[in-house]
Amino acid sequence: MENSKPLIFVVGDFGAGDLAFAEIKRKLRISAGSVDMDYVTVEAFSTISTGFCIYQLALDGSEKELGDTYIFSNTAPRADNPNPRKKNEGERLVYARLDTGLEVVAVLSGYTFSFIKPMIRELRYLNVENMGSQFRSRDKYPEPLSKVIHKDYSVLGEKLDAAELPEPPRDRLAYVDGYGNMKLSTRSSDLTIGTGSDIEIEAGGVSLQGRYAEGMFSVKEGDISVAPGSSGPEGDRFIEISVRLGNAWKRFGCPKIEERVTFTQI
Repeated sequence: MENSKPLIFVVGDFGAGDLAFAEIKRKLRISAGSVDMDYVTVEAFSTISTGFCIYQLALDGSEKELGDTYIFSNTAPRADNPNPRKKNEGERLVYARLDTGLEVVAVLSGYTFSFIKPMIRELRYLNVENMGSQFRSRDKYPEPLSKVIHKDYSVLGEKLDAAELPEPPRDRLAYVDGYGNMKLSTRSSDLTIGTGSDIEIEAGGVSLQGRYAEGMFSVKEGDISVAPGSSGPEGDRFIEISVRLGNAWKRFGCPKIEERVTFTQI
């Protein structure tokens, strides 16, 4: 059965349950009308985590199934220029149409578009003011997003070359789920470690021993597994560090998102 309303995933670094999500929803309801929205919280200022989550949300579905699905994100650390910014000016808002049919409206910052880079069919700047508010997600961006939702592409501006986007980094902590499983930007194809091998894992300055396993339940209770996880495409999943019936993130001393994570076969 077809959805009666557009679905918008808002990926933001505002903080879990933050007032910002509610304010964006209110503003989008005013400008876009009746829409369904869901929210994903990422670490503050982390474009790696943002890009990772956008990619995961964009993976599955045909163009027909995702043609009325959108991702909106504004992780904008303004790291492109360390000098004082005029009127809170930040990185520019960009539109992408993917080969799945899903459309993304997000600020072009760091690695936000890197993970979906091979999927991008069209990439353009949006004609919108990118200054004049500390909270552009509420005050500046709902209107152009609403136009895209209503298939009014007059708001699209200059074309961009997706080939010039940076490649996603490897060996970084990209996301920690509610169980404390550590999802990495490393794919299973990046590793040459044999299944069943004991390995030394270093994350955030902490080194612990684990096992490269077929899955998170392929070790004894309390042991650390390194395995292809639940994120990424089938056949080349992203690597996930887990503790069976435990919390890997806490076991490693709560490393920061974007920390480098490395493996050494013992």
